[in-house]
Amino acid sequence: MHEFFNGKVAVVTGGASGIGKATVLEFLKRGASVAIVDINNEAGEKLASSLQAEQFKVKYFSCQLTDESAIKESMQQVYHTFGRLDFAYNNAGIGGEFAAVADYPTDDWDKVMAINLRAVFLCMKYQIPFLLQQKHSAIVNCASVLSTVAYENDSAYVASKFGVLGLTKTAALEYAKTGLRINAISPGFTRTPMIDKGDPEKERLIAAKHPVGRLAEPEEMAKAVLWLCSQESSFAIGLNLTIDGGYTLI
Repeated sequence: MHEFFNGKVAVVTGGASGIGKATVLEFLKRGASVAIVDINNEAGEKLASSLQAEQFKVKYFSCQLTDESAIKESMQQVYHTFGRLDFAYNNAGIGGEFAAVADYPTDDWDKVMAINLRAVFLCMKYQIPFLLQQKHSAIVNCASVLSTVAYENDSAYVASKFGVLGLTKTAALEYAKTGLRINAISPGFTRTPMIDKGDPEKERLIAAKHPVGRLAEPEEMAKAVLWLCSQESSFAIGLNLTIDGGYTLI
């Protein structure tokens, strides 16, 4: 699978930390060039600089994912910088507030939807024309274990991730005959900045919800993204790859 990625280009949104960062590293280790797209300029620039110092082909692009024109411009910059685009991992997302539906702040609902769902749509909208230029290309969207089950007091996040899954499946159907494969991963609770708040008791309680008895590591999700981008998953179209440590078995 390593040879397949040599000379190819991937874009990773939310690539400065968490699962996105792990996926950036995995693409680079396998010979791809990578565009890191994020709003965290300090972390993004630091990561890109450190990787460039190791002779990896990587560049950071700052992008506000609530701004359609910024997304369009970023994807164009990625393409013009690297000269092609083969893979996209749309990973960026936020958690939002915790509240019952009747009490949920409308502004927060709109923000979660804008970043978790609308931005995925817009990234795909401006990635697809470039991806279609390649014989074998792939999009992987980051849904969630909560794209298939409910979670109390987390309506915006859950609804946004259900939406990502529906968007992924619809787009996969539309482009199934083009050579562009579109799939999703649904991670269980993973040790990322969204989850890891330095509270051991909270981590213990979350881990206990998984039959495997622990949180996932970002690298476990990154390997799944790479598999979905590779030709080893060539018959996977509209797949929701649930990697949840058994969370949905309970």
